[in-house]
Amino acid sequence: MKKLVITSVVLFSFLITSCTSSDEDKSVIIPVTASCTDGIKNGDETGVDCGGSSCNGCQSATGPTIPSAGYTSPESYPNYSLVWSDDFTSEIDTDKWSFHTGTGCPNLCGWGNNELQYYTDKNHSFVDGNLVIEAKRESISSSQYTSTRIHTDNKFEIKYGRIDIRASMPSATGSWVALWLINKDYDITNPADKWPSGGEIDIMEYLGESQNKMFGTAHFGRDLSKHQFNSTYYTTTGENFDEIYYVFSIIWEEDKITWLVNNEEYKTFTPNNTNGEPYPFNDEFFFIMNLSVGGNLPVAPIASQYPTYLIIDYIKVFEKN
Repeated sequence: MKKLVITSVVLFSFLITSCTSSDEDKSVIIPVTASCTDGIKNGDETGVDCGGSSCNGCQSATGPTIPSAGYTSPESYPNYSLVWSDDFTSEIDTDKWSFHTGTGCPNLCGWGNNELQYYTDKNHSFVDGNLVIEAKRESISSSQYTSTRIHTDNKFEIKYGRIDIRASMPSATGSWVALWLINKDYDITNPADKWPSGGEIDIMEYLGESQNKMFGTAHFGRDLSKHQFNSTYYTTTGENFDEIYYVFSIIWEEDKITWLVNNEEYKTFTPNNTNGEPYPFNDEFFFIMNLSVGGNLPVAPIASQYPTYLIIDYIKVFEKN
């Protein structure tokens, strides 16, 4: 494991689907229907399974691979009580989660990072007790990729505690996972009003082209012109983050946030780290979990590597007794 701290100023950061063609194969008497899984370049495909307009967004016949190994966090911690959780067994609990959909336009186009995906409320499924978020090639509006972003705004906010998220990462180049918290008063229709002044806590972020690395970040600053972030990278010496489950955690206290992977501390942040800017993290925040494609941070996506999957086993929130 190694760490790298960066402080800078930037802008805000299985089912098999078949596609058919109306063209018949003129070389045979019986019409042949083109599909995304026939192993043949046909119709207007740009390659073998798939591409083109009629087969745009075809999914892998194998779907996600659910890990069979990895770290599992404890059921309890001394002097803490479990106050909120989701095991993602069969469906999105609408008492806990809502969807952000679209591209963020007109107020936050590309969701502030020049991301390429269009968020829907359908790019997810439940497999073996996991929430699976799928980023895939699919043309909607001007976007060539789709994915899903869920949040707890106006349903659950937290101020201080321990948060554990057990998950396995996607594999595709250009994919970008964020499991994060943002101020309860943040509103995507007026993002500059509470960002970065309200603060953002990235429990973890991950880029699909760097499968052995992830990072935790704090965003702060009294306004956009003063925005700063403090990131620390964590490099695993074991299996990559897309191969097994890892547990990504923070322990959040007054005037202190500690980041952990598999219960190993690798980063802390306090008011002494704000370079004179206000410390905004003694307030209530809500969750956002998303899988994006492209944008300011990852490299450009390689289309042939999609679909790709973010697999979330559970999220648990503990508060001190």
